[in-house]
Parts: sequence; structure tokens; C-alpha cells
Amino acid sequence: MSDIFKKNDDLKVIVLAKRLIKHTMKISNNADRYPKKARFTLVDPMQKTVIEIYKLLLKANYLNTNIKSQFEERQLCQSEAVYHCDVLLLYIELSLDENYINDKSCEYWVRQVMEVKKMILAWKNADSKRSSF
Repeated sequence: MSDIFKKNDDLKVIVLAKRLIKHTMKISNNADRYPKKARFTLVDPMQKTVIEIYKLLLKANYLNTNIKSQFEERQLCQSEAVYHCDVLLLYIELSLDENYINDKSCEYWVRQVMEVKKMILAWKNADSKRSSF
């Protein structure tokens, strides 16, 4: 990977969300795993969801927590990202139910999602404790 895409100052949860995108794309773009019939019903929504998680975290990171309206927006972005993690977990469960992925693949993928979700919740909680609002 080119060094222009590596930033040392990225928040760890954003780095993990990016890793989750790459893993999701790798798995879901595999035509041997997901048949054509699953493209619109499962793969596309799954890919959009994982990208939305990243976008919400990126946006939250840009907001100034010293300004009340931006702090509230940041909290909302973090909550929405957690919601999208839960939606992604549903897509993964459906993938397992339809035998598009095996148990081992499911467990690895779920661990990645849960790691991101846990870090978002910790970040949100730390923001709340620091906030004067």
C-alpha cells in the first residue's frame, strides 16, 4: 500500500473501521461466496453499511467537542455508527444462515465488528466524561 494513505495520527477506531471495510469488501466481492442473487439484497447493503460506519467516525472526529452543537452532533454520529455496526452484524448472521460464509469466517468478521463497536462506545463515553455540557 502506498505511504500516502498511511497517517500516523489517525484515531485507532478509524484505522480499525478501515480494516473492517477492506475485510468486508474482500469477503463480499468473492463470487464463489456470494452468488449473483445476493448482490442487491445482501452484498450492496452490507458494503454501504460498512462504509457508512467509517464516514460517521471520520465526521465525528472532525467535530469540535468544545462547541455544544458540534459535541451533540459528534455523539449522534457515534451512536449512528454503533447502530450501523449492529446492522452489519445482522448481515453477517444472514450470510452465515445462507451458507455464504462458514463459522470460522463469521467469528473472525464478528470479532472485527465488535472491536470497532466497543471502541466507538468507549470513545463516546470518554467524550461524555470530558464534556462540560
